[in-house]
Amino acid sequence: MLDLSRRSFMAGSAAAATLAATGVSAQAKRPELRIAVQGLPVTLEPVNAISNVGNRISNAIFDTLIRRDFFADGSGSATALVPAIAKSWKREDARTVTVTIADGIKFHNGDVVTAKDVAFTFSADRAWGAKPMVPRGPLFSANFESVEAIDDKTVRFKTKADDFSLEKRLASWISWVVPEKLYREQGPEAFGLKPVGTGPYKLVEFIPGDRVVLEAFDDYYLGRPTASRVTFQVVPEVATRAAGLISGDYDIVCALTPDNLPLLASQSHVEARSSQIENVHLVVYQSDAPALSDKRMRQALNLSIDRDLINKTLWGGLAGITNGFQIPQYGVVYDPKRPGFKHDPAAARELVKAAGYKGEPITFRTLNDYYVNSNAAIQMMLEMWKAVGINARMEILDQWSQVLAPGLQIRNWSNGFQMPDAATPLPSDWGPKGSVQTVHGWKAPQAFNDLAAQVASMPDGDDRRGAFQRLLDIWEDEAPGAVLYRPVEIYGIRRDINWKPVSFEFMDLRPYNLSFAG
Repeated sequence: MLDLSRRSFMAGSAAAATLAATGVSAQAKRPELRIAVQGLPVTLEPVNAISNVGNRISNAIFDTLIRRDFFADGSGSATALVPAIAKSWKREDARTVTVTIADGIKFHNGDVVTAKDVAFTFSADRAWGAKPMVPRGPLFSANFESVEAIDDKTVRFKTKADDFSLEKRLASWISWVVPEKLYREQGPEAFGLKPVGTGPYKLVEFIPGDRVVLEAFDDYYLGRPTASRVTFQVVPEVATRAAGLISGDYDIVCALTPDNLPLLASQSHVEARSSQIENVHLVVYQSDAPALSDKRMRQALNLSIDRDLINKTLWGGLAGITNGFQIPQYGVVYDPKRPGFKHDPAAARELVKAAGYKGEPITFRTLNDYYVNSNAAIQMMLEMWKAVGINARMEILDQWSQVLAPGLQIRNWSNGFQMPDAATPLPSDWGPKGSVQTVHGWKAPQAFNDLAAQVASMPDGDDRRGAFQRLLDIWEDEAPGAVLYRPVEIYGIRRDINWKPVSFEFMDLRPYNLSFAG
């Protein structure tokens, strides 16, 4: 049973957050922060905006019910859960968690957060019912039976099956709390253009495709934000972002590549800071496409991929080559001794022959460098596939709707590990409700779907670890896709800004992690 108090957390947090010690005083004029990004979401509705470009902005506007403290051990990748909008929580049984809401936390419009707002955020109406207001909600929600406001300060969460990862989910990106009254009045589409949260910064301007401008929310419950204003400006070209940092147009730039590192190292006023993020770049096969319906062809494609060469060539060795579809943040479920993905071109050639492949063209659809280094990685894979007798080409398109149109054979993708738990992303995104089975034609063995359900409902321990490792075995044999690597997020930043990246695909701009020297 866990029952954390806000007072004990704040005492520990104050001791750990030394970055804020060099921040500007409350009386001093706070600087603006200008951030160059590769893209923006089309909406700021926090569930609809879940993406590699949306999460960094949502995390500045909204707060989760419970907060994952990435800096609990100073690493930027810790998994400790601490109070946020919830001042405490208690596990009642395998299917029930009761949460107590903190006093006096305000939304940007001045309304105080109540249990009704929290219950609505996680409600069937909004997130997980038959026709939720946000259609993507069920993908990220728990298997809820009910979410009920017991009184003004208490919310009870119940799941249909055992769910021992529920507390982690209440600290994940489904958990950004929204105001019920305003949200219902506006609807998700209008709310996504003028969102209101409880986070350290509130919206001033949102021009899709161009910029998001935020300003400090001085009633923020964790303290006065250290920047007066934050602008996320779209700068599509990576070289232009790097040049803008050096010239002083931007204070932080996102999504740099290792090619930019020597340039930054030659400058005295800027530097690179990076983190391997809890995300994997992937290849997804349309498993019912004629050329790929035989799993031996998919296995051959996977065995042809030289991940180490791609990492060395494109990432300078900085990306993470995983040993299976797992990360160490899974804790006891992670198997550090699991073999990594094989690179065996000779075996791939034999599988191509055995599958009866006759050289018919296979097309890899993608958006232009939507993921960092993705075009170059695809080009390298095309050559690797060519070497084992597979005739593949790349098609660069403008919209995801074009990528997903009929005739799809191969596409790229990424999966974020929305919480440090084995329930995601393999059981969720590749399970019976995930798009690989519902859109990409993979007819997963029943054993895979059964294990996915078991893993999602089991407590951590040897049994769950065994079930998850068997799930990985089936996934690797079926080969509906391929994990390439964990990308490294490289930021360029002014040296006089005290800020650290975390191992997740968002930026934490809260007072404990952002201050300015001088």
